Amino acid sequence: MANRILIGNRATGGHGIYVSQSGENVLTTSNALQFDSRMGASLIVHSFAQGTITAAQTDTNITHSLGYNPLFAVRWNTANEITGGVATKVYTPTSSSGEFIEMEPEGEEVESEGDISFGMHVRHVNANSINIQSDFNVGGDLDNLSVPTLYYAIVIFHQEDFTGGLGL
Repeated sequence: MANRILIGNRATGGHGIYVSQSGENVLTTSNALQFDSRMGASLIVHSFAQGTITAAQTDTNITHSLGYNPLFAVRWNTANEITGGVATKVYTPTSSSGEFIEMEPEGEEVESEGDISFGMHVRHVNANSINIQSDFNVGGDLDNLSVPTLYYAIVIFHQEDFTGGLGL
């Protein structure tokens, strides 16, 4: 059985309280610790990724293989919010939708109508992957608008998701 808990001086960290991951020796592991008193309330990063979701693709699955629903943070934007390869604005996962009807000046006939939804949402697919989905869609007389490519970044933490799937 591995040494999992140390209260005292750790060669690679100094004095503190340390708890290693299951099956790892707290004295020698170079992997992320389950608990490190020097870190206060910080989260331990498991992995991170970035990518795009196109109009043809609509969603993507991120596999983490942790066997439980981990805490995550996702931010996204469109090409309009990127300058010189750097995001100038980012958004948290949220969605909105609306409809419109434009009447003739006399109010007798419908000149045009349509609906639009926009945004992004994220959900746990199962205990090993997270789905990121574009919510952009246009219909009716708005079908001449194009659905933008979404750029996303995700950070997956070792801690279990305490947000009910909303993420940070």
